[in-house]
Amino acid sequence: MNLRRDAPATPSELSPRPAQPPLESLVEGQWVVSSGSRCFVAERLYPLEHFCGGLRLLDLLTLRPQEWMPLGMSGDSPSFDPGNAAFIDIETTGLARGAGTYAFLVGLGFFVSQGFLVRQYFMPDYADEDMLLDLVARDLAGKTGLISFNGRSFDWPIIETRYVLARREPPCRDTPHLDLLLFSRRLWRRVLPSCALSSLERSVLGIDRDDIDVPSYLIPQMYQDYVRRGLTQPLVGVFYHNEMDLISMVALATWVARVVSSPFGQEHASLCDHLALGRLYESGGRTGEALLAYQVAAQRGRGRWEIDAACKRLSFLLKRLGRYDEAMEVWRRKMDGAEVYPYVELAKQLEHRLHDYAGARRVTLQATDWVQRNAGRLGASRRRRLMAELRHRLARVERLMARTGTQAETTTEVT
Repeated sequence: MNLRRDAPATPSELSPRPAQPPLESLVEGQWVVSSGSRCFVAERLYPLEHFCGGLRLLDLLTLRPQEWMPLGMSGDSPSFDPGNAAFIDIETTGLARGAGTYAFLVGLGFFVSQGFLVRQYFMPDYADEDMLLDLVARDLAGKTGLISFNGRSFDWPIIETRYVLARREPPCRDTPHLDLLLFSRRLWRRVLPSCALSSLERSVLGIDRDDIDVPSYLIPQMYQDYVRRGLTQPLVGVFYHNEMDLISMVALATWVARVVSSPFGQEHASLCDHLALGRLYESGGRTGEALLAYQVAAQRGRGRWEIDAACKRLSFLLKRLGRYDEAMEVWRRKMDGAEVYPYVELAKQLEHRLHDYAGARRVTLQATDWVQRNAGRLGASRRRRLMAELRHRLARVERLMARTGTQAETTTEVT
């Protein structure tokens, strides 16, 4: 349910509030008051040697700039520096991204000289939003990067909307934004049952949260209970949840960068989807790493589909790089498999590059036979299209054979 400032009071809201301890006695922080508005600010400083997910917080700062390149966070753009980036996670009054959704708790994390500082801004009422926006903008000023988990799709659009509705310029415009969910899905979508942060904490980082943690879906109602009834005790779990999200993101960012930069060793092999990694490398122009990732996926793939997909990506990348003989070897291995493309690509090479018209005719006839054998699963439309293309190719090759006096082969086996 989205809340509005001018929502009429309900009978439950008008009932006497139960006695509750003040928020500052439950959560370490203090109230900041200015111009009639107030905001609760909670802070916790973690030492750089603090361990999370088997990693120190300091480990994120030891990564070399090139280790961020596959994530698109460096290269032609200014080098991504997590030491001057802000981790961000928000808790909201609902799951929609419209004007009726407020970010009542904004958690920021950033490295300072003494360690990693988690600072959480909590607005006690909707009328106090301007002060929260003031404080958040002050912390984000000068930051050269953002790191979030699903922040590109959820957290940051809500933050920007709140500033726009307040007729203010959103902070961090055009700032590089590393969304860890996007890369977690690329790396582990087919390896893990879920890429939710809670699942990654258990499966990748080995983190178990304390019982004080609360499920995300309950948090909007807990804030409503605070605004309407003054219930402070449940907010302890909300602050903890937000703080742990930020700390986990530091460890997850380190893991993602390490897996992407060094995915072929034993440490990461069992937790890496090399096919997805190859796509990531290829999209970033890192063809050497992409080839290696596809080769690993073709050897270690989890099932027939992944192996076939890796071989296909590998062969077409080799072709694009002009490594035709290597690509042809992959196509030869995949003939009589689940797709017709190996026949078609091999016939193209034999005809156009090697001028082996007899070999091209042989492979084209084999492709025709493959289509006929797999007609049931191809569908009538695709089967007709493939057969028309293959007949056209066969006719052209036979004309070339007649022109050059090439004799047809008597065998249909591929050498």
